[in-house]
Amino acid sequence: MLERDYFIRLIQEFTAALALFLEKKKEDRKDDDMKELYRQYVGDYDVIRNLSFEEILAYAHDQWKEEERMDRLEMLAELLYAESTYKIAPLKSMLQEKSFLVFDYVDERVKSYSIRRKQMMQQIQQELVHTVM
Repeated sequence: MLERDYFIRLIQEFTAALALFLEKKKEDRKDDDMKELYRQYVGDYDVIRNLSFEEILAYAHDQWKEEERMDRLEMLAELLYAESTYKIAPLKSMLQEKSFLVFDYVDERVKSYSIRRKQMMQQIQQELVHTVM
């Protein structure tokens, strides 16, 4: 029970930290800040950010407790997308695609419906379509 309460607070803290990061102007968003968000909430930036989707799933299985896995994957999807907001092509598209895949994976497996998750997936799809055109 205490462990779950701690994790819920961690998710709330993550949401607030990510919101602060995204409130910054794009030119003020720094890789060091992003690396710190990865480190605090999902793992080593240099490792996890460069994994393929399949490797992300393996990492999640190996590194995160089952009861936290989907929430941490969703945090990772948020981080991948947040990082894409200040990167340029082709890295931007790669991060968006990976973010979408992780959101989609979580969406198919969690029992709760999330309007936010659905909106993020739709937004990423629209951005990817506009990138291709």
